[in-house]
Amino acid sequence: MNRLKKITLFFLLFISGLIGLYLFKRYQSAPEIALFKEEFLNDKGQKCNLEKYNNNACIISFYASWCGDCIRELNDLNRIYTELGNVTVLCITDETIEKLNSFKAKKKYPFQFYKTEKSFSDLDIHAIPVTYIVNSNGKVVYKKVGALDWKDNSFLQYAKHLLK
Repeated sequence: MNRLKKITLFFLLFISGLIGLYLFKRYQSAPEIALFKEEFLNDKGQKCNLEKYNNNACIISFYASWCGDCIRELNDLNRIYTELGNVTVLCITDETIEKLNSFKAKKKYPFQFYKTEKSFSDLDIHAIPVTYIVNSNGKVVYKKVGALDWKDNSFLQYAKHLLK
């Protein structure tokens, strides 16, 4: 291979790597969100923030009612909810208040539901579900894009440890 072909190949591989990193960060890396300072709407449409949960162990899930992975994760989380102990589950959508309330009524989860006034893309969420585990000191100790496997006992034990 001549030198020009080697340089061209190196350049193409380098650019491909940069594009891959960009796509990974955008679609597979949960964004940094000031969860307890961001404004949301409760299920009645009233503005609020999550500050009151700041010193509680929380699982915060950004979801959509049409998202199969979101529903599977929330269903699994609902099944093991009592095993987690004193934890609050907060479900946040960017859909309308009507869709939020319809989903909440249909599923009957014992979770708290909120709507973000921003779109998910404005929060740098480009794939859902996005889940944050927050310990009782208000620190995000785990975050993930994509459904968590709450049926996996080793992950469940790990999550219980993180929530302390």
